[in-house]
Amino acid sequence: MLNRIILALVMVLGLGGAAQAGQVCNETSFMVEAAKAWRTPTGLAVEGWARIAPGGCAEIGPATDTEQYLYARTTRAYLGGVREWRGSLDICVDEADFSFEGVADCDLLGLETRKFRQLSDAERESAVLVEVADFGDRAEEAGLQRLLQSAGYDINVIDGYAGRRTRRQVTAFESDLGRSFGAERSELIEALHQRALERNSGLGLQVCNDANLPVGVAVARAVGDGFETRGWWRIAPGGCAQTLSAQLTGDETYIYAQLIDGDALRPLASGTEAFCITPARFTSQARGECETSGFQPALFRAAPAAENGGSLMRLDLDDFEEPLP
Repeated sequence: MLNRIILALVMVLGLGGAAQAGQVCNETSFMVEAAKAWRTPTGLAVEGWARIAPGGCAEIGPATDTEQYLYARTTRAYLGGVREWRGSLDICVDEADFSFEGVADCDLLGLETRKFRQLSDAERESAVLVEVADFGDRAEEAGLQRLLQSAGYDINVIDGYAGRRTRRQVTAFESDLGRSFGAERSELIEALHQRALERNSGLGLQVCNDANLPVGVAVARAVGDGFETRGWWRIAPGGCAQTLSAQLTGDETYIYAQLIDGDALRPLASGTEAFCITPARFTSQARGECETSGFQPALFRAAPAAENGGSLMRLDLDDFEEPLP
């Protein structure tokens, strides 16, 4: 609560003011949440999260002549993990909707950081989110297909072209829901998004931090005949992070964590399985001989057994090694 009170004190009333807002358009097949930052005389102003449906646009922040930055992520409605549109500049964000200015110490306020991309001059008034499959004006149809697939309906190809299979699966969803949407496409997409969220947000691996200090988390998971290790998720005290969003079916997932105690890192205790990590963000398929690949070994602990496709692990101070004298 104290963090939120402090945050309220640094909020700037009327960040949008009378200035013309900058537009962010979504030409991807995903429902996204976007945040924008821009330079002011007192530092960076930043606001989020604007949820933008596939094929839609939202006004975020003013279309100023100063430097602007953008970050976007998919919602948790999709299997396979959260996808990001990011850059290289760390900027404070909150998990819920937020709007503030001049905040530099993220840890002090219990905030997280995300890596924002600087917008070009041409993007300040209108920036566009795209993916490898350049859907363009087919983004809404592609988004409908992807949400049907994520909600468990029989969609094999995400191509943005309306077809009989897509229409049949929409009819099946309407029948299951007991409601017909007719030409109300935006309402159909919202209803599908809610169904996909309910279906998928409980899947995968969620890690919660019950300690009074932030933690950094890395995860190893069986992939094919080997393992893939990823890190890091920074989790503030009292916070949680969904580190995997795919359905878990067995005891094939392991966790490593470090308690961030000032300049010291206290590793997770009682680890039993060795995997390779690095101090910076990483993805690795290496497991043995970590040093030869530029990594270092760390002992991971098995995650709790999955139930209904999901697993929850809670970490507190007792889970970490004691600080060195």
